[in-house]
Amino acid sequence: MKRIFYLVFFVFVITMSARAQVIIGSLDAPQQGAVLELKSDSLGFLPPRVELSKLSLPDPLPIHVEGMVVYNTKDIPADTLQTGLYYNTGTRWMRLSTTPYNAERWFYMPSIVFDTSKTGKDISVDLYQKCKDQLNSSGALVKSSAGAPEKVLATIPAATDLYYYVTGYDDKVFANISIEANGSMTYDIIGTASDSTYINIVFVEK
Repeated sequence: MKRIFYLVFFVFVITMSARAQVIIGSLDAPQQGAVLELKSDSLGFLPPRVELSKLSLPDPLPIHVEGMVVYNTKDIPADTLQTGLYYNTGTRWMRLSTTPYNAERWFYMPSIVFDTSKTGKDISVDLYQKCKDQLNSSGALVKSSAGAPEKVLATIPAATDLYYYVTGYDDKVFANISIEANGSMTYDIIGTASDSTYINIVFVEK
């Protein structure tokens, strides 16, 4: 009896190895190039439903695995986590979206005031907090279109989940600009601003 069992098991393994493609829900052969095909006229595919804790953490999975797909069931506005499908890049979670712009989310820093009335060195400004105060705080808006939400951005990434760039500036006014990973920018004021003075700051979600 054991010999028959071993023989059947061996044949089963050989058959599965030979058929690297599998279809579930039909006796037809899978589509060419598909390692797995699910077929149904009335049922859907249900991925694992989990509560992600942070975009940069694998939790509740033990580790980051590139290509892993899950359905997140919990909204965490502080970390821009929303309910929906997420895939893993190997180092973080990314939300699957039908909007092409979400593939790389970026925006300009809102207008803020830089005091250039006198020169100075190692002046600091928290770009992230200044941005959050304008775009993610209730009551900060001056005007909005009819029906627009109270906040410009419903969610904003954590400070360390953004890259910060200065893409251009008036070098007669600003100098020695540096930006920390948390969005804190340090700079020198070397001259008084004119009507053409500018500094362009861009935020990019990691």
